[in-house]
Amino acid sequence: MTKYKVKSLFSYQSLTLKYVNYQNLEYREAFTLFDRTGEGEIQMSTVGTLLRALGQNPTESELREIIGNDENKFIDFDAFMEILMRPNGFNSAINSEGSFNEFVQAFQVFDREGNGFISVGELRYVLTGLGDRLTEAEVDELLKGVETDANQNINYKEFVKTLTSV
Repeated sequence: MTKYKVKSLFSYQSLTLKYVNYQNLEYREAFTLFDRTGEGEIQMSTVGTLLRALGQNPTESELREIIGNDENKFIDFDAFMEILMRPNGFNSAINSEGSFNEFVQAFQVFDREGNGFISVGELRYVLTGLGDRLTEAEVDELLKGVETDANQNINYKEFVKTLTSV
């Protein structure tokens, strides 16, 4: 029985190592696609796009914090990996229960009737005009599958559930 446990542990570690190596290979391949000069570096201005291509969801303020005034600066793969592997990642805020409540509270400000609904127009205004602004195209994409009532209102709690379940 002990031999089986040891073998299972080694198999698990081997599988984990293979996955990590595969994931690092995927990151390196994506990085290489953004390396326009072939010198093993990418421009800081492309970091946000590369992070999103790898499934991360950095906000504009997070990107400003990372990039600062160095948009024309170049970084190598190791420096990019430090950004990618930062503690708490780029997706953690949107997936936490506390954030669900924060999102709901933010939408409640625009819920004049207190019925749990806001109009599509108000939502579009909020998403394109306040905080980390989205483009019209991004808002259109976000609203594609959102259900509305007869008056073009959205149940914002359901909308937030959809956002945080991604």
